[in-house]
Amino acid sequence: MPRRLLRPLAALTAAAVWTLAGCSTTYVDSTPDGADEDAPVAAGWTRVDPIAAELPTDQPLGGTDATSADLTEPTLVNVWASWCEPCQAEMPLLDEVSRSGDLQVLGLSRDVTAAQGQTMIDDLDVTFDSWLDADAEFAVALDGRMPLNSVPASAMVVDGEVVAVHLGEFRDRAEVLDGLDYVPAR
Repeated sequence: MPRRLLRPLAALTAAAVWTLAGCSTTYVDSTPDGADEDAPVAAGWTRVDPIAAELPTDQPLGGTDATSADLTEPTLVNVWASWCEPCQAEMPLLDEVSRSGDLQVLGLSRDVTAAQGQTMIDDLDVTFDSWLDADAEFAVALDGRMPLNSVPASAMVVDGEVVAVHLGEFRDRAEVLDGLDYVPAR
């Protein structure tokens, strides 16, 4: 291969790796205060040390004009992005769970612009409230309990605290509702 093509090829490869790294079920956690740093990270539900949760609700998406979220009842907070295929695949399932009333579902888009997130909401006819979280404020506030570079990721919130996280795509309704197993008895 001609030497003059190696540099552009290396740059293209690096860009592809960087783009695809965000849409995965594994991550490197540099702030493990909220979890056992020696514990392996895997897709699925994991109990975490409870931590207060506050959603960045200053940039609503969809039809919502909500500038706050009620996190007192068990709530699934789903972190997604329009460019993430697993996020697109699970969104109709999460919307069905939300519409059924079995569990409140709220969304946070990691897209760069609200227009990108809005397009996905419109295309998939999503009805649950979502907000833009381009800077990963929610994940940062969880102090290592949720990876910054992985979507989809979800958190089970009750009484304003995250009690469990789910990494990766939800495959079925039962997997979504399994998160309720982490809700403390009231």
